[in-house]
Amino acid sequence: MDKPSYPFRKIKRELLFEFDSVSESKLIHKVIAYELIDDVENIFNLSLVDKDENGQLSDLMVSNNQDMEKVLSTVVQTLGIFFTEFEGAKVFFKGSTSSRTRLYRMVIAKFHEDFKREYSIFGFMHSQPQVFEPGKEYEAFLIAKKV
Repeated sequence: MDKPSYPFRKIKRELLFEFDSVSESKLIHKVIAYELIDDVENIFNLSLVDKDENGQLSDLMVSNNQDMEKVLSTVVQTLGIFFTEFEGAKVFFKGSTSSRTRLYRMVIAKFHEDFKREYSIFGFMHSQPQVFEPGKEYEAFLIAKKV
């Protein structure tokens, strides 16, 4: 994905990344986390959360910082680093709400041609994975680096 992204800091061997979403009106601390959820299949859950002034993390806050594409581009940049460190891993993610899942689906569809060159992308329908197709509604997503 050749879009502007925010600079980010690596924490804990590629499993945690932090960056700041910046607009004219506010600065929002964000955290991208990769958590192992299936050590047999080597699947990690990807989460994108806001970090408040008390250090509390939330995936339900609505940022409205007018930089959604830049934030998601930053997430994509961390995927490349993650897959370099964890070869053969797969990354699972879904929105904390149905509207966020829909947003992720729309971004994947928008940049599908770019993504599919480097990644295998699957969408889940009725808890079953299938190759991602733009225009279909999915409950969750799974991404693996192509070899």
